[in-house]
Amino acid sequence: MKKILMTTLLLLSTSSYSSQINVQALEACSLVENDLKRLMCYDKVIAGKKVSQPVTKVEKNKLAKTSKIVEKPQNKANEFGLEKRKQAAAIKLDEIRSTVVKITLNPRRQRTFTLSNDQVWKQKGSDRFTVKEGDEVVIIRGTFDSFRIKKAGTNRQIPVKRIQ
Repeated sequence: MKKILMTTLLLLSTSSYSSQINVQALEACSLVENDLKRLMCYDKVIAGKKVSQPVTKVEKNKLAKTSKIVEKPQNKANEFGLEKRKQAAAIKLDEIRSTVVKITLNPRRQRTFTLSNDQVWKQKGSDRFTVKEGDEVVIIRGTFDSFRIKKAGTNRQIPVKRIQ
């Protein structure tokens, strides 16, 4: 009889303890992206301590990250290559296509390409590159925001930098 009474008291005490856990706080912890901070959040909730960041603040931050306004592609094309100067939006194009309107050559034999979309790109280095006025070119984004130009339909690329 004594064992049954002890077991009943133990079950009652654990069920009352589990009802004291803040379910909202656990849900807030599940939204924390950093593994260590999420674990610390769960530990605080189980220990009965107050979680420092309420659910509403976390949910607002989560919604703010997902509801970014996407600009039109035409505006992105105008900013292609000038992201660092103008702090363009987070969405970046991988490449643009345009027609060469004018080619100038500087004393170091580096070319400057004026494109039909009013962008001006300067060759970096002295690599050979065969393109004529009126040819379609593709400018491709590389690693660390570097750029390369190539004639459409070919594989030969050279590094370039946008100057206007």
